[in-house]
Amino acid sequence: MKLRFVLLALGLAAALAPPLAAQVPPTPTAKPFEVAQIDSSSWYGRFGFTNCAWIDLGDGVLVIDTGGSAEDGRNLLSEIARTTKNKPVKWIAMTHLHTDSNDGFTSFLPADVTVFVNARATGQFAPLVTKAGKAPRVVGVNDRISFLSSTHALEIGAAPASAHTDFDLYVFLVRSRTAFVGDLVTTARCPLMSDPGTDPKGWLKALDRLESLGAEILVPTRGNATNTPALEIDRTRKYVATMLDFLVEKKKQNAPEARVSGELAAHKLGDYCPRELNAINALTIYRRLAPDGSVTPAAALPAPAAPAAKK
Repeated sequence: MKLRFVLLALGLAAALAPPLAAQVPPTPTAKPFEVAQIDSSSWYGRFGFTNCAWIDLGDGVLVIDTGGSAEDGRNLLSEIARTTKNKPVKWIAMTHLHTDSNDGFTSFLPADVTVFVNARATGQFAPLVTKAGKAPRVVGVNDRISFLSSTHALEIGAAPASAHTDFDLYVFLVRSRTAFVGDLVTTARCPLMSDPGTDPKGWLKALDRLESLGAEILVPTRGNATNTPALEIDRTRKYVATMLDFLVEKKKQNAPEARVSGELAAHKLGDYCPRELNAINALTIYRRLAPDGSVTPAAALPAPAAPAAKK
């Protein structure tokens, strides 16, 4: 299945510009963004730095992630209205709670919507919901649920354990066999492992779950959608597994962080990962890692010792 891309230019400033001598500094406008149509009833687009998606389910729209800012959220709502002929947003699924993916949520409020999040996220999500004038309903997904509308069948699933974050979620659209995977897979981009909840072992389990879906299209939060999901999932798996094996070996050696960083540069982890990002990923995990490959949640780590007072 091929994806069709449409470039949407926001504003007509360039087309209506006066002659050069009369030009004045342009008024800042929203950056252009792209929208791709996946099939006759589903789309995704880049709003700010993140990809958001939406699916026309017949009597309403399901939105997957809401953008990185209130402006992104408003742009997203405008595109949803345009492409679905003003159908109401009735459901929102959040693939994770990073602000660059879901700070646009405020632009959807107040609203009569149902929000799906990873069940482990409900405690953190509650304060945001209570600020809404009309509080949405929140459904915490523990494992996976089936979602049926008059036109579509979907699976909404939570990562089996902490993976990219503590709160990863995916949506699988059965008819087009499209998986919306958040940051669990970032096509042609280095996986980000710097979140305090990142757990490489859990991430590998999440990738196994995604692979079991048999998706034909994969839509990430970062990067472009791809018609080769298995290839991208495997690329991410190799990176995470190789990073974990390297760090476990160094932890068994009780290697200092400087040595880890130095030896990492010579270790093959993936051509699409910059050296600096590799180091950030490695040291973030290494500081929480045990020799058996398990990681301690960042919140459970002891606070650093206070510097000794000068005599």
